[in-house]
Amino acid sequence: MLLAAKKFFIIIILLIIAQCTFNSTPPTESEPEISKSNRVPKNPMPADKSLEQPLVLTLKWEVYGAIKFDVYFDKKNPPQILFANDIKTSSIIVSNLEYNTTYYWRVIAKFEDGSKIDGPIWSFTTLTQSYTTLNGYALNLYKVETKVPNYVYILFQVLDLNGTGVSSLTKEDFEIYEDGELISQTESELLIQKRETIPYKLKTVLMLDNSTSLSNNIEQIRNLAKSFIDKITEQQEISIYQFSEKPEMLCDFTSNKDSLIRALDKYKLGYSTTNLYGAVVKGASLWSDKYTIDEVVQGMMIIFTDGKDTQGSTTLSQALNAIHNKMVFTIGLGDEIQPEILQAIGNAGFYPITSISELEYKLNKVQESIVNFANSFYILTYRSPKRGNFNHTLTIRIKNNPYNGDKSEIRCIFNSNNFYSN
Repeated sequence: MLLAAKKFFIIIILLIIAQCTFNSTPPTESEPEISKSNRVPKNPMPADKSLEQPLVLTLKWEVYGAIKFDVYFDKKNPPQILFANDIKTSSIIVSNLEYNTTYYWRVIAKFEDGSKIDGPIWSFTTLTQSYTTLNGYALNLYKVETKVPNYVYILFQVLDLNGTGVSSLTKEDFEIYEDGELISQTESELLIQKRETIPYKLKTVLMLDNSTSLSNNIEQIRNLAKSFIDKITEQQEISIYQFSEKPEMLCDFTSNKDSLIRALDKYKLGYSTTNLYGAVVKGASLWSDKYTIDEVVQGMMIIFTDGKDTQGSTTLSQALNAIHNKMVFTIGLGDEIQPEILQAIGNAGFYPITSISELEYKLNKVQESIVNFANSFYILTYRSPKRGNFNHTLTIRIKNNPYNGDKSEIRCIFNSNNFYSN
């Protein structure tokens, strides 16, 4: 009897110990590793070592829990140029890239506790040669909206593989798939609207160097800028600044050509210092891009200079961060400029010139690029047959598009909740 009681007691003790063991959750070595791996930037787009990439593309990545990012982007490995810092989105647009060139990039993720984690170095290589629109199209998605009773609206843009806007397409050039099924253009009342029918405002900042090194050219620059103003479009608003010691506004945004031309009469010789980076930051602060179905506000900046930043009150990193996902054209005169820096700032185009007489031609080329870019926006509208609170995949393609790389099609999601027939 006593032996049986002892055995029973031992069994109870073992069960209690086992229960404690089963209920405990001691830390494992794998948990911190999983958490850390989620915090490392990963899944780059385009994929690492991708080839034949267009000259304008969006870099994307994934990180769990990060609140800000630094992006290094360069033709050197490892990348040394801080292209953008403290951005809050896990994507960034790079443009004005060179043909047949390998670019290297790295993302540093920043977290709320102040810690940082460096991502790996990724790379991609651009197109091997110049293309025309016949060689392919790239599509950029800006906005998807739905409206009752059953309308779906998509704001998007079409570029050729050189990054030039394409404005000549009609609805017959597109294929639209809803959940993988081709949409009938007639039954869906499919409509493609071009930029001319979209409420569109094109804001352009003209930033002109007036430092003392340009003392012999001030009058000619003023006259050439007036010639540029004479060619602006009806939907284009211009703001004019001059900079040496600091950026100074000559005219706020207006489409009134007479007011702009009078403002250029105030363009005068400045000081013996060039605050180029400060001018970039100031100019970029003057507008915010807006993309909705009801209105598009697109801003761009044109910077003319004959030298480099000599003031040092603002850093290159601050300048590049200010133009994150904004379009800037740079025109550099003479042999005292830093071409690699003006190319980094001029993410939409860098135009070196050797003589001030070339300025008018380059300004006209920039204006041509601006107009082409503006005209490449489209709004696609159709009536969906879907009903119920469900998500659906919409795919937009250009028929017989020979390009099948990144951005060769648009894929987006919409919800058909509250859709009905009328």
